[in-house]
Amino acid sequence: MKTTTSESIFDHMSMPFHKSVEKDSSSSCLQKLLIPFYDRKRTVAVDEIVRLEGSGNYTNFFLKDGTKMLVSRTLKEYETLLDGQAFVRVHKSCIVNLGFVRKFYVKKEGELELMDGQQVKISRRRAQTFIDRIREFQPAALS
Repeated sequence: MKTTTSESIFDHMSMPFHKSVEKDSSSSCLQKLLIPFYDRKRTVAVDEIVRLEGSGNYTNFFLKDGTKMLVSRTLKEYETLLDGQAFVRVHKSCIVNLGFVRKFYVKKEGELELMDGQQVKISRRRAQTFIDRIREFQPAALS
């Protein structure tokens, strides 16, 4: 019988999370995320992400082209990566890209509509943060 060591075959194949992000050398903003998706990694431009939804220890990415990807990382990890960008956490389980917000409904419970037609609830606790961020939001200039 073969003895096992503390090193496994998966240690060679796995990549630390902090290295899965590319940064533009001239800017402090993220340009692309390298997302582990099934048995490979997919590069996704940050401005292609419409929203992220958490589901336990998983995160669903909803992209501009309608693609949905399930990733085995928590929403909190992506929240810290995308902090300071056009993303704001509006609910315990949802982060939205401010560039894709179409309408904001002020009701007893806030709600917003995204460009893809999806309705997203805003928690009362995070409503003021969302309002502040959407007021100061400047969409990136198209080049």
